[in-house]
Amino acid sequence: MNWKFNNIIPTTLQDFNLETSQLWGKQIEFISEKNYVVYSESGKGKTTFSNFCIGVRKDYSGELMLNETLINQIDLNRWSTIRSKKVAYVPQNLQLLENHTIWENLLIKNDLTKFKSNKEIYHLLEVFGISDIKNKKTNETSLGQQQRTALIRALIQPFETILMDEPFSHLDSQNISIATNEILKACKQQNANFILTSLSKQTPFENVSTVQI
Repeated sequence: MNWKFNNIIPTTLQDFNLETSQLWGKQIEFISEKNYVVYSESGKGKTTFSNFCIGVRKDYSGELMLNETLINQIDLNRWSTIRSKKVAYVPQNLQLLENHTIWENLLIKNDLTKFKSNKEIYHLLEVFGISDIKNKKTNETSLGQQQRTALIRALIQPFETILMDEPFSHLDSQNISIATNEILKACKQQNANFILTSLSKQTPFENVSTVQI
């Protein structure tokens, strides 16, 4: 997937000094052949950037295009297809169904595309170290366990780009390493790329393009 930002300035940041930003108020393209880390300190718009990319927010000036189409001209039906088959998303707030189990959260997602078998999903639970709590409701688990669930949920759908908003904030180094390996494996299998937002340009991934917000 390719995004073109043409002088995009979020409404919420219009009164901020954005001269040092490589994104806001600039012309920049995110292309499918590269992986990206979009970084900044808190409050500069990393989550806003992610929400713009998947079309859930449109409160900006400028033009934003997805695969040569203005994002604000993409209708809900097409967005539904994009979000289920083209762009996998790991939101910062995770957006898990709190009163459902980890397993139920994953099956509900997988039911949209039938992309993975139950055996493949269970294998990912084992790899991420949460197979033993798959029948726990997500609101009964730790933030780290929830974050791993959200990562698995993104990895079990087909995608051309996986977009992740600070996906490792509640993980230790061992679990970051596991997640990194699985993300790279899924990207290779699907000939896909990733876009990661972070507080720092330092990343467990190699050979990435960095963009400072």
